[in-house]
Amino acid sequence: MLEKFNTEIMKERARKALILLVSLVLILALFRLLHYHQSQRRIISEYKNTNIRERLITNNKVAQMKKPYKINNGIVYVPLIELCNNFGTKIEYKFLPFGEVEVKYKKYTYYMKRGSNEVRFAKNKDVLKMDGVMEYMEDTIYVPLDFIYKVLDVNVVQSSDRTVYMDNYPKKFNYSWVSENRYIAHAMGGVDGNSYTNSRQAMISSYNRGLRVFEADMSMSSDNELILLHSYDRQGLSELALPLSWANAKPTKKEFLNEKILGKYDTLALDNVVEYMKDHKDMYLVVDLKTNDIKSVEQAYKKLVDTFKKVDATSLNRVIPQIYYEEMYKPVMNIYDFKSMIFTTYRLEELEVNRIVDFSYEHGIKIVAANKFKYSDDLTKKLVDRDISLYMYTYNDQNKVNSLRNSYVSGFYTDFLPKDVINRDADGKVVVKK
Repeated sequence: MLEKFNTEIMKERARKALILLVSLVLILALFRLLHYHQSQRRIISEYKNTNIRERLITNNKVAQMKKPYKINNGIVYVPLIELCNNFGTKIEYKFLPFGEVEVKYKKYTYYMKRGSNEVRFAKNKDVLKMDGVMEYMEDTIYVPLDFIYKVLDVNVVQSSDRTVYMDNYPKKFNYSWVSENRYIAHAMGGVDGNSYTNSRQAMISSYNRGLRVFEADMSMSSDNELILLHSYDRQGLSELALPLSWANAKPTKKEFLNEKILGKYDTLALDNVVEYMKDHKDMYLVVDLKTNDIKSVEQAYKKLVDTFKKVDATSLNRVIPQIYYEEMYKPVMNIYDFKSMIFTTYRLEELEVNRIVDFSYEHGIKIVAANKFKYSDDLTKKLVDRDISLYMYTYNDQNKVNSLRNSYVSGFYTDFLPKDVINRDADGKVVVKK
């Protein structure tokens, strides 16, 4: 009987203890919930909604942001998940103990802590400090704009009409050569007042005048070799004093090299140019391929890459293809990972400005080339807004060049400019006379 009584007492005590424990857990949970809401109210009161006047374009589409931007102490904060969703890129996050948050974006993992300005990288001891802190509020993660620039490696450009272009397109090209080269030697440059020769003498003369970027007109010979020739039409051949029979039957590479342009200038095949580039490490070659269909383009670029690899593969990094329409981009880049590219527009019947600018922007192309017939204020404005340079062709009038420079034209294809020799220092930089 006593034993049964003691058992009942123990059960009652256990029941009361359980009730007390559950009550304590509920009270603690309620306290934490209350603390969380109080903390959220405090944070939200500190971070004010801001209706930023800029129109945000992400990956060439108007951004759909369900959460507002915030501002605190002059720092703008963006809703991270909503922004990344506009890039069409998967982003995930989960909460860890002690207020830490794990964020996975693309193939990278980052760790942040609420109220902290530090970002840690998975499998890396480096710590990046942001200009602002990470906060979780209104059911989403807010980060300072600094996080977008420094961590996600997003490209941001603000246009003249306060539109902000933000994208995560890969930065695949290198345009470091642009700043020191306002001029591109058209058809290897002029020589003795003659243009379109694409000759050895033109190349050497242009180099000695200080030009370092050379555009070469390239055609295929009958034995499928690349030679420097602008055209096989009768008028073009006649102007260069080359055999008119080539208009009907293309020459072999050997036959081409045995002829003289205008009776005195040496013809060039691509391998001759590569040999020159091998000895002149600061020379760049812009390819103006005289063919249009994709199959011929692929054939020519395969031959180009093979030729460089046979003579000097390292010079391939200084080859700059020109594409004439969007469909040419992938076939060319599939053949070789070129380091620069120009979108030239002279073969387009009509220049659809938005289409060309959007395509160049999406694919990392930083130079668009146009002639005076394709030039417009609309084109220059939209290129400037996207941080894309405009080169124009072909100009030999210094006064005209000076006026176009004032209209945001970055560079020019030319036969005879500049009139004076371009002086360069040991690093290849232009020396400006005081």
